[in-house]
Amino acid sequence: MIITLAGHVDHGKTSLVHALTGVDTDRLAEEKRRGLTIDLGFAYADFGSTRVGFVDVPGHQRFVHNMVAGVAAGQVALIAVAADDGVMPQTREHLAILELIGVQRAIVAVTKADRVDADRLTAAVAEADALLSTSSIERVATVTTSVATGHGIDSLRAQIESMVTPSPHQQGAGFRLAVDRSFNVRGAGLVVTGTVHSGSVREGDELIVASAGTPVRARTIRVQDRPAAEAHAGDRCAINLAGAELAAVGRGDWVVAPSAFSPTRTIVLQLRVTNDRPRPVRHWLRVHAYHATSHSEGHVALLDTPPLAAGSAGLVELVLDEPFNAKHGDAIIVRDHGMDATIGGGNVVDIAGPVRHRRAADRLSMLKAQQTDSAAQALANMLTLDAVEPSLLQANWNLTGDFLAALFDDQRMVRVQRDGRTFWESIDRWQAWTADIVDRVGAYHKAAPHSPGLKRDQLRHVTDVPTKWLDVVVSQVIGRGGIKEIGGHFSLPTHRAKLPDADARLLKRIEQALTGTDQPPSTGDLAKLLGVDLPSIKTFIARMAAEGLLVRVSDKRVFMPAFVNRMSAIAVELGDKAPAGFSAKDFRDASGIGRNLVIDLLEYFDDRSFTRRYGDLRRIVGDPNRL
Repeated sequence: MIITLAGHVDHGKTSLVHALTGVDTDRLAEEKRRGLTIDLGFAYADFGSTRVGFVDVPGHQRFVHNMVAGVAAGQVALIAVAADDGVMPQTREHLAILELIGVQRAIVAVTKADRVDADRLTAAVAEADALLSTSSIERVATVTTSVATGHGIDSLRAQIESMVTPSPHQQGAGFRLAVDRSFNVRGAGLVVTGTVHSGSVREGDELIVASAGTPVRARTIRVQDRPAAEAHAGDRCAINLAGAELAAVGRGDWVVAPSAFSPTRTIVLQLRVTNDRPRPVRHWLRVHAYHATSHSEGHVALLDTPPLAAGSAGLVELVLDEPFNAKHGDAIIVRDHGMDATIGGGNVVDIAGPVRHRRAADRLSMLKAQQTDSAAQALANMLTLDAVEPSLLQANWNLTGDFLAALFDDQRMVRVQRDGRTFWESIDRWQAWTADIVDRVGAYHKAAPHSPGLKRDQLRHVTDVPTKWLDVVVSQVIGRGGIKEIGGHFSLPTHRAKLPDADARLLKRIEQALTGTDQPPSTGDLAKLLGVDLPSIKTFIARMAAEGLLVRVSDKRVFMPAFVNRMSAIAVELGDKAPAGFSAKDFRDASGIGRNLVIDLLEYFDDRSFTRRYGDLRRIVGDPNRL
């Protein structure tokens, strides 16, 4: 168990630790000279059969940033209130910080009882109890003490011993250690110390120093200042690292498992503003942010609320100057830019910054879906809205690979690929989409039995499948034999287009005129050849082109789909041979058709985003199946 001291400067925190452990935590010469705690101090003692660690933090307002570095959510607080002073400004600010970080239990030690009379001591106890009564932190006990006389120290020790409980081992989370000290040990090398915020580490584990992404290995481990084979969340831990130098790691850094390495400068949190904040928190306010031992300046971007007044809460996005290695649920403290007061704090909701539109409705919905303590529940909530990218879920929630796999097994999901990325999608929604594709194609056949099928653009307008998933769903339906694609048209496997007899005869005559020659006639020549007036042939061609039975590349040119498919295949071959691009002459030589036809075809390919022109060359940029 770890106990963090808290309280106003000169209220006896360091003396209490010395009385309980025999250790003077003021190790710096400046601290001893001034009689003032400046940096974190650490001490350990056995309480019954359990080793308890104490973190002594500075009480002066100037060193609140060091105080924040010593607190973690699973710790117990020991709040010192001097009997002669009573509750003071830093008592209140420390209590607010403890509450914002998530400390749930505290013992109050009313110190320096020997310096006041009985009435003043009673008043000091009442002040302390009244302060805790307004907090969400449970006041376990209030003990009056005097290190000068020894009064109450045994009672305090007994109260601590009664509270001792081992930290539960965290399942499914990657290891993270917030570094508060680093130093070299002769014969051993680099040692880092800190509080284990999540997961566990064993001797020999491969880790990463987060600031530089440097891979390291855990040689040996100490927990609560004793040798140990492993350390778990909540432990005070020292790790002898192989693979890094002292200059590469220090306070504010993190040593993490590879799966937990995801530094970010953009963090969404549910910010709770302190009750005594004199001014509202406005959009883009410049602030100092503290995450465990890490610190960065940055801005607060309001997401779903007007300016946040004292005592209120809302979703905000921290845009940081320096990256944090934060995870969902971590506590972050926000102080004003002058570092005069704590603005508030809150728990991380998401670490994946928006590509754009931070206040977009769909993004806010996804963020609110994650405002839960359970990764499984968050996943279920998110799947009701959209697909989930498991790599982002893993990074945000600090999940091990095994735990992530178990989540997939527990939910009704399918794995799908899009743009080289893996997503999890609701199996119910996916099945509804695949069925909708088949139903829409079938309905089109009934309405237009003479057509070979729906084109992709037509399908896009009639289906319920979101545009971003249409290609993936269609490919899967084709792969399963639900529909087929021929010449850019989607149809049921059993469909055969049936034209009215008159249309079929005219189409057949056009096909005969266009087939078997590399110099197909123009539309005008085709009308003369068939003995049909030009307006009528143009109307017929337009109707057949809409059904995909002819391809009209310009007002004067029409081809059979098979011919266009053959020409597009030649273009693909040229593109494979010459990635920098091929010329109109290259295409003419490969196809054997005349220059005028070449220009018409290539301009048609450009218009359909199959090719793109770069000077005198063209490159393949699209899918020939979508012509």
